[in-house]
Amino acid sequence: MSLATPTAIIPVPTQIETPEIQKGFNLLGLKVSDIELNELKHGNTVSLESRRLSEIGSVLILAEALSSLHSVKNITFKDLPKVVTESTNCSGIPVHRWNDDILGKCYLLLTLVDGQPAFKISSQK
Repeated sequence: MSLATPTAIIPVPTQIETPEIQKGFNLLGLKVSDIELNELKHGNTVSLESRRLSEIGSVLILAEALSSLHSVKNITFKDLPKVVTESTNCSGIPVHRWNDDILGKCYLLLTLVDGQPAFKISSQK
């Protein structure tokens, strides 16, 4: 199993480009609302707890496939805390990555919050 441990990945507390966030969700086959986009753009986590089970199942399958593009393979739920450590409170697998002129590398991360799947945007300079 290959687990990535990049240097300091921090939450993004600023406005970032909406098309890149939407591109990440499109890769997963999920529609994201304007409210959810706004939450992510301001550094908040968006939970999937209100999504249908079929949507979440598809997200998990596609997230594992996409994360293998970022050198993270064969992920289980117990591995999530070890994959990409963002801080002591949050970790996750990168499902989409892009470069931002100001923030550096930006990531759409699939993570767990209180045992629920959720998404968060992080950046790494």
